[in-house]
Amino acid sequence: MVNEYSDKIAVITGAANGLGRALATELAGRKCHLALVDTDEVGLEKVREKLVPSGVTVTVHCADVGSEPAIRHAAAEIEDSHGSVHLVINNAAVSASFPFADMAGTEFERVVRVNFYGVVYGCRAFLPFLLKHAEGQILNVASCFAWLGYPGKTAYASSKGAVRSFSESLRLELASSGVGVTLLYPGPLSTGLVRNGICDSESRRNREEQFLIRRGLPLERVARRCLDKLLTNPGRIVLGLDYFLLDTVARLSPRLAASAMALAAARAGF
Repeated sequence: MVNEYSDKIAVITGAANGLGRALATELAGRKCHLALVDTDEVGLEKVREKLVPSGVTVTVHCADVGSEPAIRHAAAEIEDSHGSVHLVINNAAVSASFPFADMAGTEFERVVRVNFYGVVYGCRAFLPFLLKHAEGQILNVASCFAWLGYPGKTAYASSKGAVRSFSESLRLELASSGVGVTLLYPGPLSTGLVRNGICDSESRRNREEQFLIRRGLPLERVARRCLDKLLTNPGRIVLGLDYFLLDTVARLSPRLAASAMALAAARAGF
């Protein structure tokens, strides 16, 4: 587990934008050294330039988390640059809003490859660093769609449900190793995820983006609260009233939760 961030080394995937960038900024403020991973090389450089004045070491690594060789290559670069890793944040993801009957198999597989296998590959590449010192923390970013189905989210929900089951199982496996595994349910966030994701129509994309703009939590606050809570090695971190209510209803009455989600989807229009 990790009980402080100062002078530790964190790997963050999907770090060029959105929540990944917010987590990187918050960790730099807490004097944590950073290895940032993303496919957006320009975005990574912008984040690095922003964080360099904070006085921590920041390296950037352009890699697709959906490719295990690419992640292993990034891990080798990070070992050369930092020597070790204490915190791994698997945050990179692809959004998908597309009816299953109309979605190409290659697109479905891409979502699962990035969102689920990207987490698996990240854990496989960096877990040896954590086990070597018998301490460390893995944070895997999930979604409310890991709890409940939603029309048009078959690929995305499947990938996040897999992340949930994988993470809960890995946490039990590593319970006596000194390495913690935590799932983050960050609440609705207004980032570029939907804008850059897979969608069957621009009107659906726009409706989903507008919903997230209205309901999205401030990224800086999510990052701060997440990192505060992570120091206690919880099994899960649930942020935001929306997610708290969904989680509660899904636990108490799955049938009621499914009906509520269907009604919410009809009203939201995406």
